[in-house]
Amino acid sequence: MKRILIIVALAILPVLLQAQDKRLVVRSFSPSDVGDMRARTSPVYDNNNKLAALIEITCAAADSSARFEGIIGSPVHRTNTWLVRVPEGSRRIRISVQGSKPVDFVFPEGQLPESGRVYKMDVVLEESVKLRTLILPSFSWNQSQTAYGFMLGFCKNNGAFVHVKSNFEFGLETNQECDAEGMVNHVKGWFTGNEKKSRFAVTAGYMRRLFDVSRSSSFYGFVGGGYGSRTLGWEMAGADGNYEYVRVSPSSFKGYEAELGLVFRLGGVTLSASAQTNQFKYYEANVGIGVMF
Repeated sequence: MKRILIIVALAILPVLLQAQDKRLVVRSFSPSDVGDMRARTSPVYDNNNKLAALIEITCAAADSSARFEGIIGSPVHRTNTWLVRVPEGSRRIRISVQGSKPVDFVFPEGQLPESGRVYKMDVVLEESVKLRTLILPSFSWNQSQTAYGFMLGFCKNNGAFVHVKSNFEFGLETNQECDAEGMVNHVKGWFTGNEKKSRFAVTAGYMRRLFDVSRSSSFYGFVGGGYGSRTLGWEMAGADGNYEYVRVSPSSFKGYEAELGLVFRLGGVTLSASAQTNQFKYYEANVGIGVMF
């Protein structure tokens, strides 16, 4: 249990660290009224001795931590508003706020700042990429058995997942072992032909948004590791007339798990496919269908 908790904690950590990723978006940029003379009040001049243009930048979600590049002098800060000066004909301005990615705004052709004019810019602070939650039942297949699982994930650009699965055969207890030929302690066992198979695994790890197919569909990749077991038991008749299951060593494994796969989101519906192995000795294919919101 301790190993499982450590795996889950390490998987969720990247999501917590990136939960506050934000970006700035310029929603609008336009000239102010012709009668707005603020650029000519306490005038500021550029290197060509021309009167600078004034831009009133509004960002209701930001604070005084805003920084600007491509301006003349120091910005004047008011509540949720900054007044900045730029040279005539400027091509771009960079705006950054603490805790967000900066935005490089390129002035539209035909709206390059003019000497002595006032402009208004509306900027918003929003999540760079939506944090999505993945809930997905899964089905695992190997040529010799099947298992069922549940996958939980969280992802923006980066994220994490946890995948638990089992075939719900928890009563398989084996006190003895045999080889593939049925030899138990160098003696050929008498087997009934009945067998039981037990499978359990927990994997957790890193998830990454690979690319968007459209605004409503994306591909994600994931890779992780964990711990699991697979046991094959053959029923054997004992000398006292009782029956017990013997662990078939060449087909039974316990140790680290590795998983690699893809997730495709189409709207709220999600499909997944992955390959999984226990110690690179036992292999499975996993498929699943679920939701991502």
